[in-house]
Amino acid sequence: MKFDSIRKCRMVLAMFFIGALFQATYAQRQSFFVLPHDTDPEITTNLQGHYVSIDRSVPPKNQLFVFFPGTHGIAANYEVLNNVVAEMGFHAINLTYPNDETVNGLCGGTNTDLDCYANVRLEILDGTDRTPLVNVNRANSAENRLIKLLIYLRNQYPSDNWGQFLIDDSTLDWSKIIVSGHSQGGGHAGILGRYHPVVRVVMFAAMDYNGRVRSPANWIAHPELTPNASTPDKFWGFSHMRDEAINFNLLTSTIWPAYGMPPFGDVVNVDGISPPYSNTHSLTSNLDGCPSFHGCIAVDSGLVYENGVPVYKPVWQYLLSNTVSPLSLSAIQFLRATQPVGRPPVGISTKYYRILLQGNGFDAGSRVLVNGAETETEFISSSQLRAVLPAGKVGRVGGSTVQVRSQAGLVSNSVAF
Repeated sequence: MKFDSIRKCRMVLAMFFIGALFQATYAQRQSFFVLPHDTDPEITTNLQGHYVSIDRSVPPKNQLFVFFPGTHGIAANYEVLNNVVAEMGFHAINLTYPNDETVNGLCGGTNTDLDCYANVRLEILDGTDRTPLVNVNRANSAENRLIKLLIYLRNQYPSDNWGQFLIDDSTLDWSKIIVSGHSQGGGHAGILGRYHPVVRVVMFAAMDYNGRVRSPANWIAHPELTPNASTPDKFWGFSHMRDEAINFNLLTSTIWPAYGMPPFGDVVNVDGISPPYSNTHSLTSNLDGCPSFHGCIAVDSGLVYENGVPVYKPVWQYLLSNTVSPLSLSAIQFLRATQPVGRPPVGISTKYYRILLQGNGFDAGSRVLVNGAETETEFISSSQLRAVLPAGKVGRVGGSTVQVRSQAGLVSNSVAF
């Protein structure tokens, strides 16, 4: 009897440790909801929780994935996609925002104003009054919701570095943000790419097209009317060929070309093939078995599974591949005060000079190394840094080197000066 008791005790302990190990492994990806009102008491509409995920078991990409649900959709409708993105190393947020009316419904029908679409979308996004068709103030805008959520996450989880996506407590660092969305949300992602220099725009089943005028919205068809802040290589799209809500032929023949996507590859059907899908930015599917062709490419309730895995998981991963530019240093420019100058003469004091570095893959934690020693560094953007030269005198031409070390510890190539 005593032996049986000891054996049972050991079995219970073993099961406890196995369970604890399983929980610890699973818990590497932490996913949770944050109520908008908890981040800002002035948020008074669309109060369902934002969905947030981070996976601490994989190297962080130090990029934020922000997803906008479709009309009437909430953050909880797209958990599976968000989880996959987090497991790739992104900080991931599904945002709850004002989306109670369709943009195409407000700006379509008998409405022929091709600027209507931008006015509606921009008011939803930043809260500036542009049209009587919607009523969104700054507090309830998508941008304020995201800023306040990031401040909340920064304060609640300081070790997860959510604050890196803010320049300050009122300004987003768009250069580290991927914008994505489904249907109405995909259009929001697209227009954000026109107005802000984002990492990437990933649009699921989204287009603004006025059937009465037979034209895309002006913000799509005429990028020169917008800041055109993101280059065409930043735009990516995925839609089902039998989508009930949008016209696939118009999407691929008119909308995607207006974004400048065709030079990056033909429209590729992903069914039955594996990435990299000819490295295109334009993806489609004609998969059977979808409860809704419009929703099955992203919405949890519409996903099709094969052996317990979402069929489109490889597509999602491909759409978010290669978003981090390799850390590289291409050129340096000497500055006196803030003015560009030529290389200072050999033997002159470095006291009055700075260097401006050009390259790729810089982050807010990057540090410049001069002859291997870290020097005071100012982050300007993912392609520019400014640094102080170490105290001393300017050496012979080609006798000194400069490199960049990233926040993750990677070191760039060396440039001599």
